[in-house]
Amino acid sequence: MGHFEMIDLVCVVAACTSDRSAGRVVSMAKAVEELRVLTGDFVSSDEAAANALSAVALECGCAVLFDEQAGADITWAPWSS
Repeated sequence: MGHFEMIDLVCVVAACTSDRSAGRVVSMAKAVEELRVLTGDFVSSDEAAANALSAVALECGCAVLFDEQAGADITWAPWSS
C-alpha cells in the first residue's frame, strides 16, 4: 500500500462508499481528494493514492470507479429513475 497508513485507507473507503442500486461504489477521484485532506499528503501522485485505495476498496467488496474529475460524485444514473 505504499506509505499510506491502512487505517487512513479504510476510513476513506468507508466514508466515500456510495450505496447505489448498482451496489457499493467508490469514486477514486473523491477518495483520493479525501485521503489528501485526511493525511495532509499533497505530494504523492494520484496514481499511488488511487492504487492503494482501490486495493482496499476491492477487499471491502466495493466496485471502484476510476473517474477523472476531483470531487466528482454520481448524482444520477439512468437506472435509478
